[in-house]
Amino acid sequence: MKPVIIVCIVLCTILMASSCVLLSLTRGLDEVMALQIHEVDLSTIADGVYSGTYDCERWKNTLQVTVVDHAITAISIVKDVRFAISETSNAIFARVMETQSLTVDAVSGSTVTSKAYLKSMELALRNQ
Repeated sequence: MKPVIIVCIVLCTILMASSCVLLSLTRGLDEVMALQIHEVDLSTIADGVYSGTYDCERWKNTLQVTVVDHAITAISIVKDVRFAISETSNAIFARVMETQSLTVDAVSGSTVTSKAYLKSMELALRNQ
């Protein structure tokens, strides 16, 4: 084979592989960005540990939310999102516990992951 044909085949293969990776990484992005996070009335939540899972492509996660005296006292990760960054989870969990609210600002640069975590918390507390 001529070198030009080999180079074209290699470049086409790289382009196709890159497109597949990009598609995989962005699948579900619009759905998570459109998520509405609803506030939960903590005064109605009994003491306990509640589990919630949000399931959307690479943002699937399962969290446990601990409530004591109608306050969120701990949030732990059972199953984390793909490509997790501990700074993101730590920051969003701290904001929720500080404000005792799910309507907090997302972590800059990690809006989609922040929303996925918040939705898991909402589902945990709504389905208790």
